Amino acid sequence: MSNIEVLVTHGSKELFEIFRDTSIGILDLQTVDCILQASDIFSTLGILKKLYLWGSYTGHFDIKLPASLNLLSLQRGECSSEWLCSLLIKLCELGHPVICELWYFVVQSRGEDCGTDSNIRVSDLRSKLLACDMSNIEILVTHGSKELFEIFRDTRIGILVLQTVECIPQASDILPTLRK
Repeated sequence: MSNIEVLVTHGSKELFEIFRDTSIGILDLQTVDCILQASDIFSTLGILKKLYLWGSYTGHFDIKLPASLNLLSLQRGECSSEWLCSLLIKLCELGHPVICELWYFVVQSRGEDCGTDSNIRVSDLRSKLLACDMSNIEILVTHGSKELFEIFRDTRIGILVLQTVECIPQASDILPTLRK
């Protein structure tokens, strides 16, 4: 099944249980509900190489990713700073080269993150992110923002690909701070 791409728009626990322990190579989850329904089986997908996510995310990224993952593509949606920081930490924990694509994905400004507790968590996550060796991570950004690029400030990202001319001025302040 490694050559099969499974695209799910409206899934259920029962559907995703069918995929448990299979050799699916590409999984495209079109809604947040699908991701929540599938989260229990991600770690059992032994050769999942590509995971595509859509939707809006807040809070902490607490999904256990399969060790075989080499591409995580955030297609269209939005997320909180906390969610993106915790996702990047999870990608670092994989310990091998991973591409993280951000296509039409918007990072909410800090003012939109949930309350003061969230700002404390973002600060803690940011410290953890700065301690991570991100040299195995390639980040591809198509439509970025100042908020997005601020998350990358002072990190050790291995490769940063700016896909559009609009990304360059938004990223210009943080480029000299990238340590790898």
